[in-house]
Amino acid sequence: MKLLLRRGFQRSLVQDRLTCVNAVMFRRVWKGVNETVLAYSESEALAYRVREDDVDPADPFVVDPDLTLWQCGGEFLDVAGQLLDLPPVPGQSAFATRSGGEPSR
Repeated sequence: MKLLLRRGFQRSLVQDRLTCVNAVMFRRVWKGVNETVLAYSESEALAYRVREDDVDPADPFVVDPDLTLWQCGGEFLDVAGQLLDLPPVPGQSAFATRSGGEPSR
């Protein structure tokens, strides 16, 4: 959990009113992309990446599978690690590039 917080995720508690399930949500938005990890327990979690406009932050449990850029379920550490290992979304980069395609220094 600390690694997610160090990587810019915000932590909050959320409840799925439909199933009465509580979860810890880790969420970050960067350049229009929402990345979310919903931890129900250590052994059950859901992580997904979706464009910011394609998810309702008030109901993070419901995401249209046709709109997700990536989605994974499983143990918390596994899905969080897979999300953090994803490459940037096409058109995004952690580094500014020069016209030659090399990272700026």
